[in-house]
Amino acid sequence: MYAIFKAQGKQFRAVEDAVLRIPSLEAEPGDTVKFDDVLLAEQDGDVHVGAPCVVGASVAAEVVSHGRGDKIVVYKMKRRKGYRRKQGHRQGYTEIRILGIDLPDEPQEAAAKPKAKAAPKAKAAPKAEAAPEPAAAEPAPVDITPVARKLAEEHGLDLGAIEGTGKDGRILKSDVDKAIAAKEGD
Repeated sequence: MYAIFKAQGKQFRAVEDAVLRIPSLEAEPGDTVKFDDVLLAEQDGDVHVGAPCVVGASVAAEVVSHGRGDKIVVYKMKRRKGYRRKQGHRQGYTEIRILGIDLPDEPQEAAAKPKAKAAPKAKAAPKAEAAPEPAAAEPAPVDITPVARKLAEEHGLDLGAIEGTGKDGRILKSDVDKAIAAKEGD
């Protein structure tokens, strides 16, 4: 059993009796703290996924100690300018021991799935009814260059009868010229 919870803007994986270092909390050693922002939890193969948090889930922990992390050195320099700055930093932390993970009795996914399945079925039916009407009313668009379209309209040619020789079957001016020549030759 484990849980992913959020504390102080960061996420941590909690397992019972594990000791974690989290950003500093305002609590004394020996105090019990509770984290309600559980993002994901697993228990006996059942996964509880929050949206964004699992409702009713929490992680209980005991504050063990406070401390400061390893020192890091921040060094800035600008070449040929005589500018040099050296600064050290030690980030504070709180060490906690996970006492327990409380999860809701019913998995959240089971409650959310029927609602999600019912909504798409209702939406799918209107789309199926509405789709044939516009398709029957409008002819399929023809890919044609603007010059060729204008020339075909001037000579009263049917664009569906002209075969395009351009890229992806696009009708070019030369295709319309051939159709005009064939029309005049008949």
